[in-house]
Amino acid sequence: MKYRFAAIFIAIALLTVSVSEVRAVSSGLEVAESMQQAFVNVARTLKPSVVNIQVEKTVSGGIRWSDPGGGQQGDVEEFFKHFFRGPQRSRPEEFKTQGAGSGLIINSDGTILTNNHVVKDSSKLRVKLHDGRELDAEIVGQDPQTDLAVIRVKSDKPLLAAEFANSDEVEAGQWCIAVGNPLGLEQTVTVGVVSAVGRSGIGATAIEDFIQTDASINPGNSGGPLVNLKGKVIGINTLIFNAPGSGIGFAIPSKMASRIALQIATGGKVQRPYIGISMQAVTDELAGHFSLKDRDGAVVMQVAAGGPASKSGIRAMDIIRKIDGNIMKSTNDVQKYILGRDVGVEVNIELLRNGRTENLRVPLEQMPDAYGLAPSESVPVRPGLKGGEGKMEEFGLSLQNMTPELARSLGTESRDGLVVTNVRSGSPAEKAGLKSGDVITQINGVEIKDKKDAEAALKEGNKNDSSVFLINRAGSPMFLVMQLAKKD
Repeated sequence: MKYRFAAIFIAIALLTVSVSEVRAVSSGLEVAESMQQAFVNVARTLKPSVVNIQVEKTVSGGIRWSDPGGGQQGDVEEFFKHFFRGPQRSRPEEFKTQGAGSGLIINSDGTILTNNHVVKDSSKLRVKLHDGRELDAEIVGQDPQTDLAVIRVKSDKPLLAAEFANSDEVEAGQWCIAVGNPLGLEQTVTVGVVSAVGRSGIGATAIEDFIQTDASINPGNSGGPLVNLKGKVIGINTLIFNAPGSGIGFAIPSKMASRIALQIATGGKVQRPYIGISMQAVTDELAGHFSLKDRDGAVVMQVAAGGPASKSGIRAMDIIRKIDGNIMKSTNDVQKYILGRDVGVEVNIELLRNGRTENLRVPLEQMPDAYGLAPSESVPVRPGLKGGEGKMEEFGLSLQNMTPELARSLGTESRDGLVVTNVRSGSPAEKAGLKSGDVITQINGVEIKDKKDAEAALKEGNKNDSSVFLINRAGSPMFLVMQLAKKD
């Protein structure tokens, strides 16, 4: 009898274990299906807010002489030679190239956020929406320092804007989803985790504070969103490491991206404070030299001449330890704190100089447009000229007076001329081949030093509804004839 009870007990125990295992498997499957549904919901919600950006660029490649046949100089060439008071020059051979990227709708009026490197030097932009519609786009403004840009389309109905999350709350290890158009494959969704936050020192942009992710990001994803499981944007995908098997992508945090996008969309320009220094982390050797108990702070390596730091007395090899009483543990802390203040605000910097603590008051100034940029970077785009700016608006031009910062960014020593900062898509200027970064030195034979000169010279073209521009592009002079559409 006791053997029968033992057998029954064992059978019940085995049955209980089996049922528990089934329940465990079932519970695990439910969790997996729940996670899967979360990914599906995010994709469905976000896709209408992600666009494909088709980019056309005019690229110079080689030299073409004004008289390719090598014959006698003709009347037209002789006219322009006399007109511009200079020798006959060669001009670059140009051709069109195509590219693509991604963008994120941030306002129902058609405002779209993307990467600056997607639209940089573009001569034409076209946006493809989730529903298949294709619309022409124009650049509202660019911010090369963070690699962000804002473009805008005109839609006959409101577009679905994405929602931003607070990227300060993002943590390593959390799920994230990337949506974009990698390698031309539209509306692609990839899943991964946040690998790290606050990545800097990569050398990709002048201002770096990246979210690192292992979600698959490929060429064409640039400008698309990185989102959390609630479908809220935590970053703008901007950079990948191409090393085989690396699988490392970087996104601009949403807090930075949304703030910059708003400033560009509403004013065309980013209000960004700076103090004018380059920094390096505190090393063990330096900490030991000054008998520091930690490696907190940032070592000042260079001080920009005429910048706020220079005027306030900050020197190379000073170690910034605190700002407004807040401990600065790294160069990234210093950068984030300064960028989070307003232009004109004064901050108190506690620093270590040759082992002694000093406190300096530093007023924050507006960061120059070309600060921290290589000469090859595009100049920031300004808002289009409004009504009342005469012929420049008709031509589709935005212009800016030459400044020392612009001259350095363009790699020129000249301080004369007007810099083209925006060319409206489909405008006479775009059709004639004018590009952002061109420097206008003459219009209709008149030397150009400022916008008033340009307006006066453009009136000379009224009779023929056209104007002749002498420009400098990457060090090479060339002329362009721009024709205005004849009015009925």
